[in-house]
Amino acid sequence: MCGRGVPESQQDAHHLVPRSHGGKQTEILHRICHQQIHALLTEAELAKHYNSIEALLAHPAVAAFVAWVRTKPDGFFGRTRKSQRLRG
Repeated sequence: MCGRGVPESQQDAHHLVPRSHGGKQTEILHRICHQQIHALLTEAELAKHYNSIEALLAHPAVAAFVAWVRTKPDGFFGRTRKSQRLRG
């Protein structure tokens, strides 16, 4: 998703449609990218509107995150915070 190589230690399988919504297809993402997706979007939003890499990249907050993380080394990992919208 971010265009960086994914070290084996940082690989997470992201269900494009969450399993809770019947999804089976996965994409391998960096752990930080995967966590950021779930920090920004609910499972219902993922299932209905953001069920492809292209759709995820069209989301403004995901696109901003990807633009930022793209400049980091392949093995970079940092803390991820749930969006205020999802916390509130």
